[in-house]
Amino acid sequence: MEFFLGILPFFNAGLVGAVVGRFSGINLSMVILLIIIYMGARPEEAVVAMLTFNAYNYFTAYTQLHRLSLKNLTFFPGWKMIIPTTLSCGLIILKPFAGLTLFVIFFLAEIFADIYKKMDPKERPAIKEIVKMSIIASVIAVIGVAVVPFVPQEWFFLLAGIVILLLAYLMWRAGDRSAMRDSWDKILYGVTFFLGLLGIECVDWMDSMHRNNRSALARSYVIVINAATIVALVVAYILYHYFSVGALFTCIGSALGIRLFGVTEYDGKGKFSYLTLGLVVLAVLIFFLTQPVPVGFPELPGVSEI
Repeated sequence: MEFFLGILPFFNAGLVGAVVGRFSGINLSMVILLIIIYMGARPEEAVVAMLTFNAYNYFTAYTQLHRLSLKNLTFFPGWKMIIPTTLSCGLIILKPFAGLTLFVIFFLAEIFADIYKKMDPKERPAIKEIVKMSIIASVIAVIGVAVVPFVPQEWFFLLAGIVILLLAYLMWRAGDRSAMRDSWDKILYGVTFFLGLLGIECVDWMDSMHRNNRSALARSYVIVINAATIVALVVAYILYHYFSVGALFTCIGSALGIRLFGVTEYDGKGKFSYLTLGLVVLAVLIFFLTQPVPVGFPELPGVSEI
């Protein structure tokens, strides 16, 4: 019972975040970030928890929109899926973080392959180009991770709110499909810095704001940003020697919310909902009024961080 009460706040954070994100249109990672900071997370705890959430949660969201069939998988179709599953489970026993992350990498690879195959062959970037873009995005995200310790704990919540407002402003400014067309790739890369610094992964927002004459980066941004997320998570674990077990239950709560209510689908016409932007501003203002204190995540009874 004590353990159940310990994981309940994390589970509820994921479930509530998924429901709020679904019906408000607010980016899910932004909602989760505000909730876990309100729970008292310190900067390093918040970033590792958010990177964990983003990495593990994406395949739940993707498979909600696009069903993957075992027999149609690219790398491990049919019974061959037993191979990565067995490897991951065996590694979990020795090193839980490594095992869980390897499991997610296997599934993300299948998702990336499915996304790549569904692209228009005439516009599909070469795999070598996607790898290059992923490396650039990963380096920028890792820089963000490395900067986290230099952010004063008492100001971290303020930084998170300001960045969310800036991203909302960007969505408003990007309402014209021709606006910022020449600098859009730089913006897409720049946003990955906030992925490492705060754990904000707003690919759904950015991908919905199609520019005229979409670049190779814009067409494959989902793959690039999620590859950068995995790299940033591994680097954060190495730097801070921390992995939040609570974040796993946040993922479970979010997965349940996504399965029950789905995810927000944006029209991709280049116009962003003013209602959503207004709700973002309101949520951040309320968040500022609470002035959360970074006292650290509540400990889970009988469980050590892995």
